[in-house]
Amino acid sequence: MRPPLVACLVLLLLSAAAAPPAGAICVPRKPGAGGKVGPLPSPAKPTPPQSKPTPPKATPVAPGGDIVKALCAKTDYPDVCVAAIGKQPPPAGKKLDGPGVLEMAMAVVRAKAAEAKKAAEALIADPKTPKLAVGPLRDCADSYDDIPYSLDHAMKAIAATDKDTTGTMLDTCRTDVDTCDQGFEDREELPRLMSKHDAELAKLASNCLAIAQAVGLHPGQS
Repeated sequence: MRPPLVACLVLLLLSAAAAPPAGAICVPRKPGAGGKVGPLPSPAKPTPPQSKPTPPKATPVAPGGDIVKALCAKTDYPDVCVAAIGKQPPPAGKKLDGPGVLEMAMAVVRAKAAEAKKAAEALIADPKTPKLAVGPLRDCADSYDDIPYSLDHAMKAIAATDKDTTGTMLDTCRTDVDTCDQGFEDREELPRLMSKHDAELAKLASNCLAIAQAVGLHPGQS
């Protein structure tokens, strides 16, 4: 015997009421949260890139006045610097500035290198000079002869405000002085015949480097 139609309809309605709606998702509550959803964590802020340290800038020196003393004070041998540059004529037709002081210091190195070369050649020609010293003396003469070449290129670089080339050429001058002295250090039995000239040249070349840095004409400064 079939069930009455009314009873079937009642069963269908009860089944529909008990089933969850289509597409519904049951989300379990977090214990103790009171049914509230907490705020989402904020995204981490990106770390800004660290800026590179700014290289030290050259200290400005006002043209004229005591600019020679001001720049020489920045060298390791200020007294030698002032005494040597003070004997040089300033650049004609313009007020003395930082590059002008550097050119005067370079002129001192040029003159001293010529003097040292002449002394080395005189020792080579002297029959009293130890035979073993002739080779190192020739190396010294060649090194002194290279200094004017480097200074010429440095002068052109100064005119073009090319601090990289200026610094390289001045560094080369300083190296040439060390090359001469090294030739005698390698032969301990020989007297250092050019030590006095080398010591003076080393100070003068060092002063040029310091002045170039002070006026911004050396890559060590900007």
